[in-house]
Amino acid sequence: MDWIEPVTPIGVFEYKLPPSKSHMIRQLLLASKSTKSTEIRFNGTPGEDIVSMSNCLEKMAVDIQKFPKKWIINPHKNGLIAPKSTLFCGNSGTVARIMTAIAANFDVKVTIDGDESLRKRSNLTLAACLRELGCQVSSDGFPCTVKGPLKPKDIQIDASKSSQPISALILSSSDFKNDMKLTIKGKNVSRGYLRLTIKLANESGFENDLIHDSIKLSNWEIVTPEVVKIPSEMSLYPMATLLDNLHDGLQVEIEAQDNDELLFRTLEELEKPGVNKINLRDASDIISPLAALMAISDGGEITGASHAKGKESNRIIRTKELLNIFSLNCDSKDDGLSVSGGQIPKDPETPIDTHMDHRLAMTAVILATYCGAEIVNSDIIKVTHPDFMDMIKSLKLLQP
Repeated sequence: MDWIEPVTPIGVFEYKLPPSKSHMIRQLLLASKSTKSTEIRFNGTPGEDIVSMSNCLEKMAVDIQKFPKKWIINPHKNGLIAPKSTLFCGNSGTVARIMTAIAANFDVKVTIDGDESLRKRSNLTLAACLRELGCQVSSDGFPCTVKGPLKPKDIQIDASKSSQPISALILSSSDFKNDMKLTIKGKNVSRGYLRLTIKLANESGFENDLIHDSIKLSNWEIVTPEVVKIPSEMSLYPMATLLDNLHDGLQVEIEAQDNDELLFRTLEELEKPGVNKINLRDASDIISPLAALMAISDGGEITGASHAKGKESNRIIRTKELLNIFSLNCDSKDDGLSVSGGQIPKDPETPIDTHMDHRLAMTAVILATYCGAEIVNSDIIKVTHPDFMDMIKSLKLLQP
């Protein structure tokens, strides 16, 4: 448990973002299946979710040389080798779903597991899809044991709760024995992450694209660029905005760089004056800091975020709970939140339960810099932003 002291910082504060886990997790997988070595460059410290991905790949005979600002990925000459022990994915649903799809190409049993939080998350959509493709999948959640080989055929897949199962199948399709057509049904959410998967795959030899909600998957040779540069984790940008808005004398500076146009479009909405309704269909990850921002400014309504219920926690319910603990009025709806404006966070009477959700924990810590609070399991923040707590503690240096 960490006690966060209230501070009154004044001056310019550089908010340093970690490398994007969405980019780096996908690039690690592609590089591990490439025909040649790949150098992955980045700024900041990779989070534990990225490390979980690298650990899984190393269990499949991939050699990864890790340096402070670059990793060199040396794939095995025979491709990924079936692991002899459980693939532990930590807190990452993205890693777990990608590993589930990768395991479906092996003709031996492979077990995928994770931490307490991951074990509460559903993998129903991907599990059902793999069963339809001839695989044995022991569970609709984690841990699960998967046995292939997968037998491709034309199928439909529901994308109304997450795009991750589709991304997982695309990234594993280089090992398919024959072609299949994947047709998306339901209202596709988090479209930027799916577009990112297709874009990175295209840069490494994948020749297909999403056309009229369908995409062709077939065997392809992965040839990654010699050097890959990972952008910053821009889904954490609203955390910096929240910190800036909380403290009148603080000017938070952050370098904006992002390849996800849909996410960036949502972030741009935050900068527009008078906006009081934001749809998070493509950016549900920012619901917690966005709700806090609305509470301390003009209030507003968050919609289109029903899929936030299936994240590390039910982020609709837990964000409401978090704000209420800080005496910020916030009501939950089926697909979002309604937030009153003009509010000030107050010192909570009880410790803040982060529910093993790194984005809730970061939002709680930032709010606590205004009024103080005890945060339970703040270490979970390291899955995305290992340097976050040290950065926040450095605010003390800007006090008058």
